[in-house]
Amino acid sequence: MPRQGPDRRLVTCIIPAKNESESIAGALQSILDQDYPLDQIEVVVVDGCSDDDTADIAKRTLDGNDLHRYDVVLNPDGRTPSNLNRGLLWAEGHYVVRVDARSRLPRNYVSSTIDLLESSNSSVVGGRQLARPAVDELLPVSIARALNNRFAMGGSRYRRAGASSGQCDTAYLGVFRTAQLREADGWSEPFATNQDFELNRRMASFGPVWFLDNIPVEYHPRRTLGELFRQYRRFGEWKVLYWQTTGDKPQPRQVALVAGPIVAALPVAIALRAWPRPLAVAAIAGALSVEHVGTDGPNVPPQGRIISLAAMAAVGTGWWLGVANATLKAITQRPHNK
Repeated sequence: MPRQGPDRRLVTCIIPAKNESESIAGALQSILDQDYPLDQIEVVVVDGCSDDDTADIAKRTLDGNDLHRYDVVLNPDGRTPSNLNRGLLWAEGHYVVRVDARSRLPRNYVSSTIDLLESSNSSVVGGRQLARPAVDELLPVSIARALNNRFAMGGSRYRRAGASSGQCDTAYLGVFRTAQLREADGWSEPFATNQDFELNRRMASFGPVWFLDNIPVEYHPRRTLGELFRQYRRFGEWKVLYWQTTGDKPQPRQVALVAGPIVAALPVAIALRAWPRPLAVAAIAGALSVEHVGTDGPNVPPQGRIISLAAMAAVGTGWWLGVANATLKAITQRPHNK
């Protein structure tokens, strides 16, 4: 049943979207299904001038509901941080809930995060990102399985199955106090990617960034290995830009991700030259073990596990190459003192 009472404060849900006609209705419906009173929720979809009917679908989904208010606004800039800041200007709520067009919020998401913000000094609250395929086909199902593998996804608390609630360096999506978010100047628009991580690091000056374990948010990932590779290569490139721009140092888990392949390359090359067949067999067995032990689903047939391994490789290789490429550019473009 919806929670009623005068203690429920107005909440603004902001959804940045561009060409998300296949996903936007599901994201909005997950807001309409919240156990928080709808007359204390307002929703703004900021459409970055989509080429499809994202805006029309959003309007149809929101029409005829009991929300406090709602709107679909166009933003010519179109990039995610700009869309989010346009939504922040529109917001009247005491809290801001950042929602992704590919996400599906659990029914207790708003009530649980707001309860924690009201009872603590946390500045940001978020839950687990739980990859779920948009369609029941082998390739997207296997990709979702890979993205739920704790060994493949960099070790962030919000990506690990079974992680307990606690302080973290970044939260998935995030729920904020509107006043604090505005004081922090919202999302940094130069960061077309990694804008959430960058914001969370700034928000930590107001109070802890908190992971809450009972609000897993379903997320529909990219459907092909190529799209996945390109997405994580961008993440790697923008991570370097973040380090350069802010002066923040890489987290230990990020150092391990960058250094690991370099440290392992020489001994692996030597071993392959000396014992090619036994080592290859051991490597395949080890990779399959990591794939099996590290994930919590969805379940796939044996060929799906091979695709899942390929998706894990696409994520890791894409991110590493993005970091390496951006680092090389930074070194070669650095002015030299004569």
